[in-house]
Amino acid sequence: MHLLRAVACLILCLPLALAAGAEQGEAQKPNKIERAADKTAKGVERTVKRTGDWAERTGNRAGKAVERTVDKTENWVKKKLE
Repeated sequence: MHLLRAVACLILCLPLALAAGAEQGEAQKPNKIERAADKTAKGVERTVKRTGDWAERTGNRAGKAVERTVDKTENWVKKKLE
C-alpha cells in the first residue's frame, strides 16, 4: 500500500518538479508549484486510504457472506440427513 502511494506521488510530482527547475527566474513559481505538489500528494494519499478502506470493508462483507452461506448449507444438510 505504501509502495503504491509513493509511486503515485512520484509520478504526479515529477512534471511539477521539472517545471520548477525550468522556471527558476521567477520568484513565485516554485512556491506555487510546491503548494500544488503538496496538495496533489495529499489528495493521492486520501484517495489511496479511501480505496484501501473500501477494499477492506468489501473483503470483510464477502467473508461474512460466505460464512453465512456455509452455515445455512450445513444446517440444511443436517436436517436432510436426520
